[in-house]
Amino acid sequence: AVVSTQSTGYQHKDVITSLQLDGQYLATGAKDTTVVLWKISKKTGAVKPHPLAILYGHNSEVTCVALSAELDLVVSGSREGVLLLHTLKMGTYVRTLRPHNPPSAMIVTFVGIAGTTGNIIVTGNVPSSTTKGLLHSVLYLYTVNGKLVKRVKLEDVTTAVYVEGDRMVVGGVSGSLEIRCTNSLATKHKLRLKSGVISISIDPRGQHLFVTTSDGKMLIITSTAKPFIKK
Repeated sequence: AVVSTQSTGYQHKDVITSLQLDGQYLATGAKDTTVVLWKISKKTGAVKPHPLAILYGHNSEVTCVALSAELDLVVSGSREGVLLLHTLKMGTYVRTLRPHNPPSAMIVTFVGIAGTTGNIIVTGNVPSSTTKGLLHSVLYLYTVNGKLVKRVKLEDVTTAVYVEGDRMVVGGVSGSLEIRCTNSLATKHKLRLKSGVISISIDPRGQHLFVTTSDGKMLIITSTAKPFIKK
């Protein structure tokens, strides 16, 4: 196999920690606290050498990004517990979300945009209120306009999240696997695996969950009835 690499006209000044692609748009977040928006060439499929915009505003490492070309929206989360919303095509600042009080006590670990509603899904780790040195994860649901709809404390520390359509899948370090609704965060299915969840994906028909675990295995979980996720 031949692998080619491409350099761009702009380089992050530190390690890239996250990226997401949606159609012809790419967003990258880095330890240098910036988010960079890129356009993908229709003709070649390569990243155009000069970015659409460089987004500033975070005061610590960017930990996750999400974007929606349809909604003209990019959301970024950071180690300081803050999320920033910008327009995708122009890079214009929209608003700031601070799910936890104080924000600095939470590390944002995931952000996703539900395609059917535009709802924003956020997970973060916060210190346990009962046991010193331990963390627990919290799940937040916001409207696209930044209104907090629901907050749920999770039983496990989140290690992987997959969001698509009206469903999301959340995996944890102790092997928890939950399928929730992106409109309400209501739990639809709940499983307990023998090992911690590393990553989650799903097939195009929504019938099979692919889960890698901390014991080195890949599990394929099949729904014999309705699809896990409606595509």
